[in-house]
Amino acid sequence: MNNDSERLQFAKWVLERNLGWVVAAEVKTGVVVAIDTAMLGALAAAFSALQPTERLAWANLMTTLSAGCLLASVYCAAMAVLPRMNGPKFSLVFFGGIAKHDTSDFQQTFRSSELGFLLDDCLAQIHRNAEIARDKFRWVRVSMIWSFVAIVPWVAALALLVRT
Repeated sequence: MNNDSERLQFAKWVLERNLGWVVAAEVKTGVVVAIDTAMLGALAAAFSALQPTERLAWANLMTTLSAGCLLASVYCAAMAVLPRMNGPKFSLVFFGGIAKHDTSDFQQTFRSSELGFLLDDCLAQIHRNAEIARDKFRWVRVSMIWSFVAIVPWVAALALLVRT
């Protein structure tokens, strides 16, 4: 790359890719929450179908373990989708930085900005979005782990609760 203009074009491409990773984490979170919700619903239906005196202690234990794991998964999923609002203090790329200024001030600053400033601003935004994507995927990963851990006690709870 010979000049800042080419670097800026490449940086915009990298920024778009990073934003795609942020979206991908949130899509995965939606799938995990849907599965967790269905598992919790099945567990609640099976649990409530029996009178307390009809439930075995093992069924109660497995239900509690499974529900706890699923709730931990949902909590982690919620942490994954929470908006990350902090970004560069003054930015012509980050919506939070843009919104701090009125329209005319933003327009004037944008028009008068040197290419090097725009490149640095874009690079700072790339770095921040990489941090956001990393953090979101960490929460998604932990959420998925809790969901997988919940499977064994969930199957056991359902088996114990729906016995005839």
